[in-house]
Amino acid sequence: MLVDENGVIHQERASALGELVKIVILQQYDKLNDFKHLYCKYGGKTLPKEQMEIECPSWVSRWIVSQTFTAMSLEAFYFDYIQNNASKTQADKRRTPPQRFQYICQDILKIDSDNVDKLLSKLVLLDKTRTHWAHNKSADFDNYKKVQEFFSPDECIRILFEVFDLISSHDSSCIVARETSLILKQVQNNVANEVAALAP
Repeated sequence: MLVDENGVIHQERASALGELVKIVILQQYDKLNDFKHLYCKYGGKTLPKEQMEIECPSWVSRWIVSQTFTAMSLEAFYFDYIQNNASKTQADKRRTPPQRFQYICQDILKIDSDNVDKLLSKLVLLDKTRTHWAHNKSADFDNYKKVQEFFSPDECIRILFEVFDLISSHDSSCIVARETSLILKQVQNNVANEVAALAP
């Protein structure tokens, strides 16, 4: 957690949040590079999934990595935020990540639930997807339920941005949320600019 003391920012406690978010950002840029390769080779033609996987073998894995590391980033942030703004006891309470987000918004920041509900529903889906990948269990082939392909790398960046932007807009002292949302917004702009530059 970063703390501002009389204009001097220092790190109070260490976490891997920056590294986790960086992994999601790298998935987005790698997906962009794959997209540019496909666009230059095939134009705007829509390729079948099998052909995309031949051309870009890491295409699908970028979704899995992004989903998993987005969820891990948020878990790290929620724990640290609750510990810093409520107590270690509250941070240690057994809650799902979406419940932690809800606790932060409702109990700590007192944000109107209308501003939280839509994002919360995305976080519930993200948590289910992450649980599928992180705690994958086998089943009889006919009964095995493959996870839905929720959340591309771009959507994961958007979810991270929405969470950090919401927190920073309601807690100006949360430097981590503010700075992370600024970085993620810049990533979104960079990707949009590079995609726009491909158009003739």
